Amino acid sequence: MSKNNHNRNVSGLLSHATAKSEATAGRIDAAIRTLISQGAPVNFNAIATLAQVSKTTLYNNPNLRARIEHLRRSTSSVPQSAKKRAISDKGKDVILAAKNKRINELEAEVKRLSDILQRCYANEYEKY
Repeated sequence: MSKNNHNRNVSGLLSHATAKSEATAGRIDAAIRTLISQGAPVNFNAIATLAQVSKTTLYNNPNLRARIEHLRRSTSSVPQSAKKRAISDKGKDVILAAKNKRINELEAEVKRLSDILQRCYANEYEKY
């Protein structure tokens, strides 16, 4: 049995892979710049969506991962808990009104179903 000792021509494959990696890096950089210029939160989900890459790509590249984590910390000036507390009184009133409306609808539905059930029990009782 003889070994094949011929040179493989993989230069085209390597150049394509390099070009593809560079294009992906360019899209990621553009996405980061866009998010920063818009004042939007910089995070893995937003960058992956905007750059049309997977989050795995971002997490597996140590340089990109460190950059995104740094930007995520630096652009998040207001903690999430403070954002949640910032609901205005008007917003709270709207939420309460919607909940009260839903409670009233559910109470009416319970009453309607109770009436139906009561009639069914009466019909069954009359049979005996």
